[in-house]
Amino acid sequence: MGTVCWYAIGLSALKVYALEGHILLKNVCNHPTILLWMLALGVSQFVFYTIMPTMLMKFGSGSATINILAADLYAAIAGVLLFKMSYDAFYMSGMAVICIGILIYTLKGDAEEEESRISDESSESLMKYSSMDFDQSAVL
Repeated sequence: MGTVCWYAIGLSALKVYALEGHILLKNVCNHPTILLWMLALGVSQFVFYTIMPTMLMKFGSGSATINILAADLYAAIAGVLLFKMSYDAFYMSGMAVICIGILIYTLKGDAEEEESRISDESSESLMKYSSMDFDQSAVL
């Protein structure tokens, strides 16, 4: 999984260079803050691509997707509250659908865990009673 991280970082660097390389090379000498922002982008991508494989193995793809969508939701809320941004109605309706989906996923996960726990307990008790040795003479 570590190799995937390095491939993703390399592909991201190539993408940034291909799309913004000529602008970056012209303006870095005049504005060193651009270089700092590009380094911050590289560090954040490194952290993302390093943590994501571990998160996928430990929690699954559903949880990873929900976390990414929740981060997008937080960014939208911050944009509205901090920067007075306005979003299209389709974007906000999409965010509402995401919030409802997260709620359903969370509630369904709790219900499934409860059902699994109950079925595990019943199967354990069934195995406990089936493994008991009964005295056949006491029954007759």
